[in-house]
Amino acid sequence: MSSLLIFGAGGHGRVVADAALAARQWLRVLASDRDPSRCTGELLAGVALLPAYAATATAGAVHIAIGDGVARAREVAALPAGLLATVIHPKASVSRHAHVAPGCFIAAQAVVGPNATLGVCVIVNHGAVVDHDVSIGDYSHVAPLAALGGGAKLGRRVLVGSGASILPGVQIADDVVIGAGAVVAGDLAEAGTYAGVPARRLK
Repeated sequence: MSSLLIFGAGGHGRVVADAALAARQWLRVLASDRDPSRCTGELLAGVALLPAYAATATAGAVHIAIGDGVARAREVAALPAGLLATVIHPKASVSRHAHVAPGCFIAAQAVVGPNATLGVCVIVNHGAVVDHDVSIGDYSHVAPLAALGGGAKLGRRVLVGSGASILPGVQIADDVVIGAGAVVAGDLAEAGTYAGVPARRLK
């Protein structure tokens, strides 16, 4: 498509814009936000910030660059069908045997292995590893340097914190937050926040 609109003018939006420019897939990269105070100037050099009404009218494709999974889902629900774009940094390693749904973001140095499945609008951040046969539900976020072992299964809206490890074959329910540096050695069947080595649910 000729243009990409990055919706979300925070830090994650800048990371996505940088990847989109590096990928050279679109002739023009624009950005916008629901907060009017963020919609002037440039998100990055060459990425103009436009008011939401003007940006929507010019977008050929849209990427929702918001870290919070619930907010991403809400914005996707308001989009016309067929506009959602995936952004993959050219320095990411994504197996040609992986399945990546629309709206995903895969950052530089991330690895997505064969038969891995990423749901709608999944974020795989810098240096994260999604090993073979991993399944990640819609709107989940794998933070920088996190590692998901082969065959792990994550539900929807899961956040895996920076440097956390999920051992092979572990299953994780919807709406789980895993703290930075945690090690998940067994299934997590209930929503909530888990931290530590091994990871335990916080009260």
